[in-house]
Amino acid sequence: MEKQWSILDVLRHSRHDWLNKIQLIKGNLALNKVERVNDIIEEIVRDMQHETKLTNLKAARFAEMLMTYNWEARCVVLEYEVIGDECDLSSHDAELTQWCRSFFAVIEQQADINRENYLEISIEVAKREIRLFFDYNGTIKNMNAVKEWLEEHKKGIAIHIDHFHIHNEEMTVLIKIDL
Repeated sequence: MEKQWSILDVLRHSRHDWLNKIQLIKGNLALNKVERVNDIIEEIVRDMQHETKLTNLKAARFAEMLMTYNWEARCVVLEYEVIGDECDLSSHDAELTQWCRSFFAVIEQQADINRENYLEISIEVAKREIRLFFDYNGTIKNMNAVKEWLEEHKKGIAIHIDHFHIHNEEMTVLIKIDL
């Protein structure tokens, strides 16, 4: 079940995120850590560029899911980047969103809430395909459950798992979508 965000919810979360960033800058300025302030500003710029590229993929539900994922209390922290030019993923939006939502649920079930768990997603746009590389670092309580899910979802209508690799505290998965 996906959360329906009201405009006020979105504005509240966005304001909270920006206030956190501004406070981080102010604190480092007060400590005269100008180099760290510059790093924080560069991180903000980079994140905004990735957000712009994500929304330019024309997969609104997928973009919304990634952009709002960390707004709820979760045992996994998600980060993403978009590499390459724009493309139109609108025809794959529903399948990609559902696949990722289900995959995230499996990861969250296997993550230890008492440990730090990170999922980084690199979205690479090429001329004929898009590749999503999932890099998970954290606890995996039952590797077989994750392997079984990946095997069951290896080939969808548009999504194809190219390969995956799982260890106790890390996992990589590469999926491809033909354009």
